[in-house]
This record gives sequence, C-alpha cells and structure tokens, in this order.
Amino acid sequence: MRSSKKIKGKVKHLAKEKDLKPQEVFQMYFFERILERLEKSSYQHLFIIKGGLLISSLIGINNRTTMDMDVTVKGIALTEENITRIVKEILSIDVKDGIKFIFEGIKEIRESDKYENYRIRFSVRYGRINNSMKMDITTGDIITLREVIYKYPMIFDNGHIEVMSYPLETILAEKIETIIRRNITSTRMRDFYDVYILYKIYVGRINFNTLMKAIENTSNKRGSIKIIENYKEILKDIKTDNYIKQNWKNYLKANSYVKNIELTDTLDVLKDIFDKIKKESS
Repeated sequence: MRSSKKIKGKVKHLAKEKDLKPQEVFQMYFFERILERLEKSSYQHLFIIKGGLLISSLIGINNRTTMDMDVTVKGIALTEENITRIVKEILSIDVKDGIKFIFEGIKEIRESDKYENYRIRFSVRYGRINNSMKMDITTGDIITLREVIYKYPMIFDNGHIEVMSYPLETILAEKIETIIRRNITSTRMRDFYDVYILYKIYVGRINFNTLMKAIENTSNKRGSIKIIENYKEILKDIKTDNYIKQNWKNYLKANSYVKNIELTDTLDVLKDIFDKIKKESS
C-alpha cells in the first residue's frame, strides 16, 4: 500500500511535468482507483466506460483531463434502489490502496430519451484529502458495433485495468453528431477538440464503414438524421460564426493542452472524416 504522502509527491511531479493542476491529476487517479474496484467486482462486464474519462485515457492526460466519470450499463435493471446497491458494493471493494470512497447520494437525470439515468455523488478520503466526485450512469446507449475490452493504463504503474468501453467509432460518432446537430449554437468546444485529437492519434485504427454506421445509429436515436445530411453547409456556417470563434478562443485560453490548435484545424478534420466515410461508402 502506498502512503498518501508518496502519491501526493508523484501527483505534484506529474502535474508540473504535464503542465496540469494537481487537482486534475488527483481526480484522474481516483477515477482509476474506482475502475480497479470495478474490475474486481462481478459487474466488470456490465459497466461500460465512455466520455471524458475514456478519452483522457486514450489520448493521455497531458492532452485532456476530466472531472467527471460517465458509464453506461447493460444487463442491469436501472432503478434507483438497484444502482445505489451496486455502486455502494463496487466502492466498498478493498484493493489495498488506502483510499475510501463514501456514497453520498443519487438523483435522476432528466434526459430527452425514455430511459432513466442517474447521477451518483460520492466523496473520497485519502490521507488529508476529502474530495467530492460524481458519476453519471445511463442505459439504452447505442453502441456500434458493440462494447470492447479496454486495457486502461494506470497513471503511476506499468500495469493496466481491464474494463469494458465504447469502441473508438462510437466515441467519434457521438461527438460528430453533437457538433453537427448543435451547429452554431454549440458551446461544447471540447467536442471539436476531442474529434481532432482522436483523429490525429488514431486515424489508422478507425474503421470508416463502422463509423458511418455509428453516426447513422446515433443520429437515428437522437432524431437528427436529416440534420447530419446537411453537414457540408453546417461546417461552413460554423467556420464563419463569430460566436463559435470566440468560444474556441476561450476554450484554448482555459486549457493549456489545446496548445495552438485552431478552430479551422478541427473543422478540416471533420471534413476529412466525412470525405473518408463518403469514399468508403461509394
């Protein structure tokens, strides 16, 4: 078991090395500790990680951090009572890391679909640290083609934690659908950044036929298929919109990992993706 003092030193060193805030690194470390508990539980293959936590792991915390944990579940009745029981069970698993997670509460998240989704709030105690954390749990997500086994790399160890996750194509599809559907009203600049950086790192691993199906499945579920078909005009609108341009400048200023990436760079990547999809389907 590592002492909290030793981990604190490692966190400070990594934060300085990666130009991050220590709190960001600690949060990622605590999420990792939850995933190890999930791996040791009987729910390992029923909880599927997605969102910012998965993306941060895929691209490295030097390129993105997150303060939230998002999962979708399969094969579990998503009721408040059931999820409370399961999450408490997972958080209570002892993996000899000296960390204690305390369940604080659960509330239903109102979404536009027919499924019940929940937000779990809990705290983490580690040495003198007492942080608040949250986890959003959903069901009914469309995953194309299916969830995959993901070897989540540990921050301070050479090993990994085996969990289920969204495949790359579904991650991209949800981001792309959101960008196109929200058009010039978007305030989620991280979606533009995520698509850009994932594409730059993993372009050789993307199956564009699968990505096309994932975009179709996602937009059909969200009722935006007609909007997606107008992606060319929408990308042009976004490129010239002053509101979006200012939002990007603000995002760049607030997140050092974005470096000198321009909004137009992200739009070029989106165009490349649609061009490749069109080529694959013709």
